[in-house]
Amino acid sequence: MLVLTRRDLERLLSPADVIRAVEGAFRERAAGRAQALPRAALPMARGGVFLSMVSALPRRRALGAKLVTVVPQNRRLGLPTIHACYLLADPGTGAPLALMDGAFLTAIRTGATSALAARLLAPREVRSVACFGAGVQAAFQLRCLRVVRPFARVLVVGRRPERARRFAGRMREALALDVQVTGDRTAAVREARLVTCATTSARPVFRGRDVQPGTHVDAVGSFRPSTREVDTALVKRARVVVDTYEGAREEAGDLLIPLRAGAIRRGHVRAELAELVSGRRRGRISREDITLFKSVGWAGEDAATARLAYDRAVAARVGTEVAL
Repeated sequence: MLVLTRRDLERLLSPADVIRAVEGAFRERAAGRAQALPRAALPMARGGVFLSMVSALPRRRALGAKLVTVVPQNRRLGLPTIHACYLLADPGTGAPLALMDGAFLTAIRTGATSALAARLLAPREVRSVACFGAGVQAAFQLRCLRVVRPFARVLVVGRRPERARRFAGRMREALALDVQVTGDRTAAVREARLVTCATTSARPVFRGRDVQPGTHVDAVGSFRPSTREVDTALVKRARVVVDTYEGAREEAGDLLIPLRAGAIRRGHVRAELAELVSGRRRGRISREDITLFKSVGWAGEDAATARLAYDRAVAARVGTEVAL
């Protein structure tokens, strides 16, 4: 079995390549050839959660499972919020092929999925992006989104100013563009035509009424029925697309909270991403549409990305072989 570290995956996977891999996974879903179990969640101490995600993409030779812990309070200890590992197996024999870092895998496939949605939903011309969040996932959102929309300016909104300034500095260097920190959420949202949310907030991080016509919003941070990053006002105004219907109906508090309040109906969600990729449904209809992509994660994204990493590793002779 091959062991692939985070450093190995950084060498093997680029945002553009993962966007293509994730798109392929959603095409398989659209064709009815993808399998995935519902995500299992087990509460942990200190407000954490232990998650498992299992899926198979037979035509892409991908079968695997991801185990994840999410502990927001880890920040106080100087530890990552997310720890994860991914086990990739051969779909024909069941033999384990690789064990790899799941945190990097999760971050880049989440960013890639958002970028795929943005390619299909966001306005063609995007100059400014409002980025809510200043952690690992926010960085991957920006890296991947820039592949599909070459924006020139980022306005970062973070809870802790010093952390946000360090994040802005890293992104300024990594992306070679203007990245600034702002405490004015309203101005940031009104200026941006693409808003990305990758936070651990349990409450909306901006007012939906401030979003301007023609804007695209992606929200990837919240994945529990009782938490949300965007408010009811935005959800009501937006054409909403989700990664998968079943995931959104179980876990997307951004949508479930206004649904339970009677502010929207179930049919308010226009499409899932596989339907946009396959052309069965349309996302953005007019230049004035506000679009919202709500993602809670789909296991097929992991499987496609893990198989890509494994194939690249074998070809490049990257990783460490171990015998169990």
